[in-house]
Amino acid sequence: MSAQPNRSTDRRAFLRRTATGIGAAATIGLASDTVAAQSDPDYGDWFEGVSNFEGTYDYTGQSEVTVAVGSEANGGYFGFGPAAIRVDPGTTVIWEWTGEGNSHNVVAEDGSFESELYSAPGETFEHTFESEGMYKYYCVPHRSLGMLGAVVVGGSGGLDSSQVEQPLLEASGEGGESDAESDGDSESDSDGSGTPISFEIGTFITILALGILSPIFFGIFLLLQEPESAEPPTRTE
Repeated sequence: MSAQPNRSTDRRAFLRRTATGIGAAATIGLASDTVAAQSDPDYGDWFEGVSNFEGTYDYTGQSEVTVAVGSEANGGYFGFGPAAIRVDPGTTVIWEWTGEGNSHNVVAEDGSFESELYSAPGETFEHTFESEGMYKYYCVPHRSLGMLGAVVVGGSGGLDSSQVEQPLLEASGEGGESDAESDGDSESDSDGSGTPISFEIGTFITILALGILSPIFFGIFLLLQEPESAEPPTRTE
């Protein structure tokens, strides 16, 4: 007699393979959902209509991160650059003003931090984020225009922060260097002690010296003329 296949055994093997495949697919799905949750935080409608929001830039591993205040966005210079960042707990975020778009400030939605209104380039405000969470913030004068930002503390994933460009801050830094060179040039016109010599002061000293010396020269001139005037007139016969 020929051996008959054991259909019960084949059925159990098929069910085991099916269960294993479903489990693996579920694991991959959960892992994908976890990565997506980490790289794309749920901001709700916070960034709705914000023209410079591209996603969350990953700055984890850095102790300090600089965000531009007054980046070109929302129809003018009404943006934070980047608009959304991810950092580690204990990271200090430094907001630096570009000098564009009039006065701006940085105010946390939950009231945990708030800066003064600044307009000059190079002004800074900083805050250290110790606890994990999402911190939304805005500029009071330009909130309605879409000048919004967010800091996500903790987790991992996001856009490559090395691709972020901040031309306005770079231009401001170059301006600072040229100002320093100008200061160096002005310091070269000094008396050697580091004190600049004022043109007005030099002119005043010159006039004063001439005023003092002029009577002396005039007196010497009169003395030279007196012997000639003292000679008696020649008599004619």
